[in-house]
Amino acid sequence: MSGAAVDVPLVDDAAESARRQDDLVLLTTPAIRARRHPRAIAGMWAWQTVLALLVGWPAAGLAHAAWSGDAHGDAPLWAPGGHALADWLWRDQHALTELSHGAALVLVVGAVAGLVPVAALLVALAYATRDRLPPGFTRCMAEGFRAFRPMIVLLAMATLLQALTLAAGALVAGGVEHATHGWLGEARAQQLEALVFLVFLAAVSFVGVAHDLGRAAVVRFGVGGIRGFALGARTLRLYPVSTWWSWAWRALASLAPVLAVAAVAGRIGGEGGVALVFLGVMHQAVVGARVALRASWLARALRGVDGTLRRVP
Repeated sequence: MSGAAVDVPLVDDAAESARRQDDLVLLTTPAIRARRHPRAIAGMWAWQTVLALLVGWPAAGLAHAAWSGDAHGDAPLWAPGGHALADWLWRDQHALTELSHGAALVLVVGAVAGLVPVAALLVALAYATRDRLPPGFTRCMAEGFRAFRPMIVLLAMATLLQALTLAAGALVAGGVEHATHGWLGEARAQQLEALVFLVFLAAVSFVGVAHDLGRAAVVRFGVGGIRGFALGARTLRLYPVSTWWSWAWRALASLAPVLAVAAVAGRIGGEGGVALVFLGVMHQAVVGARVALRASWLARALRGVDGTLRRVP
């Protein structure tokens, strides 16, 4: 998260400079761009790759142990119809259950621990040194650890609100289906149920956008988690459509490489050698593209919350 000097304007905010010991200065809003920070993006890619290895390596080892005696290795798992895969899942269900529990634990711990690199990425996007250099890796991580407490408060608030919204959506959608089943018919009632639930899913996405805006506010203004969420919600309320769409198009774009590589993986099947190496490279390219899009959205969130603090009474 360091590099050559960047020709960007800085904001000499005295209070903020004092809080950060005068070695980091806020960038002006137009200067906050993810493309200026390839090393920070590479750091996030490395973090996600480590998590993927922690989850995938035990699974690969289990598959290797189960199929090491087969002349074709684990290639039968890719055979059309999935009979070998279903048989393996049935025979090794206890080991796979333990594996899934371990993977779930890694993902939960990673989601919490991942708040630090996310905050560090936000620091790299929002600040520069007085010499117009990007903040170094050590300083970004130090600021990331400093922001961990408000970030965990934000995560808890957003998760609770999203869970309540989903629960309410399930109840309301189910009630609508039950009330309209008699006079609309089963098919139409279920379509209406899905439509109502889709509205609540949209509300969940708005909570997620407010969550990211709150993270940006925590790093940008040095506020606590509750205050940060209030500022994020305020920003979203002021510019709901443009802000939500800025998140949505990046989220949709991040799905395109996943689908493309999934199609290629289906054609390659269980082949090894060069094909396997090619698939691995494509997989990492997908991770990199998704991280870059995520960083682009976080930069947009930082630009969005800038000035919101002064608008709040």
